[in-house]
Amino acid sequence: MPTFDSFAEKYDTWFKTPLGKYVADTEKRLILDLAEPRTGEKMLDVGIGTGFFALEFLKRGAEITGIDVSLNMLEIARRKGFENVSPGDAVDLSFPDETFDLVVSITALEFIKEPRRAVSEMFRVCKKGGRIIVGTLGADSSWASKRRQEMKQNPASVFHDAHFYTLTDLRSICAGTGNNLTLAGAVFAPPYDNALSLFAGKIIERPCQLLCPGRGAFLAFRIDK
Repeated sequence: MPTFDSFAEKYDTWFKTPLGKYVADTEKRLILDLAEPRTGEKMLDVGIGTGFFALEFLKRGAEITGIDVSLNMLEIARRKGFENVSPGDAVDLSFPDETFDLVVSITALEFIKEPRRAVSEMFRVCKKGGRIIVGTLGADSSWASKRRQEMKQNPASVFHDAHFYTLTDLRSICAGTGNNLTLAGAVFAPPYDNALSLFAGKIIERPCQLLCPGRGAFLAFRIDK
């Protein structure tokens, strides 16, 4: 996909800014808490991108297979040591039923045109007793408002292809799959790269995760199969 190919080299760089580091640390913590990765597990990353988040699972001993629509992002992932990555379609996964212990997808669902089908495919390739973890961009946050404004001002914005979700949306998408559904939200700092935003984020992050998760810029769910 051309949009992501042009964005590939910038993706990891943003996470090195003060605000980007806050976002990365917060999202990683939430995803890892939900996923509970275990050494030796076979994991599929749907939308692995540059491998930025997958590295956290690699450090914890997962055997990672990754797919993505962006050839440029996959090339960056290979440079980081991810050998088993290839182009792939989230709504038509080319793996047998019950192949993976853990299926993860982070900030990819919002760009997939058939989200229910994608989640169904993730469920299909997950082993019985396994987990599916999906993180996506929230619709009811100040970040979403800023991104919508960016779309109006910048025709080339990557967010023109995105659909932002609510927790209610995600509950509907997951309906009928799994034995248990866990929903969560994170990233409550204002979307501005300054000291005040970061200070506010550190103060309100945990209380907001507990009291109003649906207002998070980053929403996530876990399905137990």
